[in-house]
Amino acid sequence: MSFDMQTVTVAITDFDHDRRADCENLLQNESGIKLLKNIPSNTEIGSDLLFVNRRLKPRENVTMIEDEVARIKRLDPHVMLVNMDSFADNECVLLLSLRRECPESLMILTTDDSVRNKQIIHALELGVRGYLRFDTIQQLLANAVRVVGRGDAWIPRKLLGNIMDYMLIQ
Repeated sequence: MSFDMQTVTVAITDFDHDRRADCENLLQNESGIKLLKNIPSNTEIGSDLLFVNRRLKPRENVTMIEDEVARIKRLDPHVMLVNMDSFADNECVLLLSLRRECPESLMILTTDDSVRNKQIIHALELGVRGYLRFDTIQQLLANAVRVVGRGDAWIPRKLLGNIMDYMLIQ
């Protein structure tokens, strides 16, 4: 599938390093997608190795969520992949913090079947533009990033019915 658009920059926020690495591997060679990671450039390494090492270490005086939000803000992606497990039990703290600190970035939620539709709909109300389950990521991730990157939504049809039902009772 071909999309006429500029390159979409993407950052991934997931505290599960293996799952993050899997998503990075899926996106790193995709046409029209540039994956943003905290890897220093050769210029940074040559100019100030101490600064680069300090920048890559988590800060001890902040929470994991605050540290992750600061990392994503530095990367300034057009699209963010956000794992719902990271904030489902924290009243959407990560999602709300990312929305506040990176208001121009578009979010795609990634999660498994354990997250209820009500939680996903709440995330959509808070500004999420797309939703993918982990079991579909391998087939759909690159296209979802491109679609959301151009400003459209990526929502499975099955969830659209639930969203419509939710809107009717509001």
